[in-house]
Amino acid sequence: MEVRGLNDLIVFKYDNKGVLLTDNDKGALPTNFGKDGLFRIDLQSSKGATQANFTGLNRTTTRIYGSNAAAETSTGVYQVSGTFGANDIPHDIFDSLLGLEKDKDLGFGSKVTSKTSDTYGGVIAHSFNPNVGVDLYFALPYGTLASGGDLNLGTNTENENVVHDAFTLTALARPSDGLVYEKFYSDESGFDFNKMIDFITKGTVSGASSRPSGSPTSH
Repeated sequence: MEVRGLNDLIVFKYDNKGVLLTDNDKGALPTNFGKDGLFRIDLQSSKGATQANFTGLNRTTTRIYGSNAAAETSTGVYQVSGTFGANDIPHDIFDSLLGLEKDKDLGFGSKVTSKTSDTYGGVIAHSFNPNVGVDLYFALPYGTLASGGDLNLGTNTENENVVHDAFTLTALARPSDGLVYEKFYSDESGFDFNKMIDFITKGTVSGASSRPSGSPTSH
C-alpha cells in the first residue's frame, strides 16, 4: 500500500519490569492526547515529526551445506531498529526519552553507575494513504531508546546551524509474546485506535528482556 509522509509519532516508556510508565513522578512522559504515559510528537507539540526509518525488518536466511549440497537453512534473528526525528520536541520529553534524569541542580544528566539501566520504551509511527483514505500505524512495541547521534552546535558567516531532534529505538522481542513489530490499517474490520494503543503499550509483562529481537531457527 502506498503511504505518503509522516503524520505523527507516539512515544512511551516502560519501567525496568516492562510495565508502561504512567506516573510522571516516576519518569512517565506527560500525555498530550488523553493517554497516560503517551506523548504524541506532531506539528502542534513539536513543530512536526520529520522521519521514521525502519531497518532490519527481514530475517537473514543462510544456507547450510553438507555432502556438496545445500542441506538446510538457518534463519537468524530480527535486527529491527527505528530512527526517528522531529523539529522541536520539548526538551523535558526528549531528555526523558534518552534516559536523562533531572538532578537537584535542575540539569538533566546521564550517569554510568552500577544501577544504570537501559531506557525501555516503544514508538508508533502514523502515516496515511490519501488515495483510499487509510491510516497506517507502524509500531515497535518494545525496545531500548537512545540518542540519534552527536550534537553539533555551530554557526557560519551568515546563519547559525539549526539542530533538530533525533532518537533511535532498538527493537527487542516483547517478553510476553515475542512480538517485534506490527502494522495496523484503519480500514480493517474492527480496527479501533484505543484498542490498538492498549495492545501495543500494555502487552508487556514483568521481566524486561535484553535478548535480541526474535530467536534463531533452523529448517
